[in-house]
Amino acid sequence: MGLFSKLLGSKQPAPPCSVHPDDKDLVREEDLRWWNSLSLDGCKALEQEDNVFRLAAFQKFIEDEGLSDSDAGKKVRLRFPTYYSSLDQRANERFALTAADVKLPYVLKDRVNRAAMNQLIDRQAVERASSVNALIRQLIRGGRI
Repeated sequence: MGLFSKLLGSKQPAPPCSVHPDDKDLVREEDLRWWNSLSLDGCKALEQEDNVFRLAAFQKFIEDEGLSDSDAGKKVRLRFPTYYSSLDQRANERFALTAADVKLPYVLKDRVNRAAMNQLIDRQAVERASSVNALIRQLIRGGRI
C-alpha cells in the first residue's frame, strides 16, 4: 500500500494510465506497480501538489523576472515535468514541442521524483535540454534513472 493510500484511505483505485506507444520503452513494471498502489484520492493529491509548485514558479517568473503571463507559462511548461494518464491528455498540448518534450506517462512520476531527489535532474541539466521532459526521456533511455 502506497503512502497516499495510507494517509488518505483507499477508496477508489487509481484510474487506468494509458501509455503511448512512443513511451512504452520508458515504463518499467515497478512504475506500473507504483501507479496501481495509488488510490484516486492519492492521484488527485499528486496533481494538486504539482499545481502548487507550478503556480509558485509561474508567479515568481512574472514578479521576479518580469515575464509576461505567456512567457512565464512557457517557462513553467519547460522546467517542470508534465504528465498524462490518457492518450487524449498527451495529445492536448498548447505549445509546439518536439517529440522528446511531450508529456510523460504519469506512471513515471515516482521514479522521476526519486531521480530529482537524488540530484540526477538538476537545474543546469534542465537548462541545457529543450525541456525537463526531454531530459527525463534521455536519462531513462540512457539507463540513468
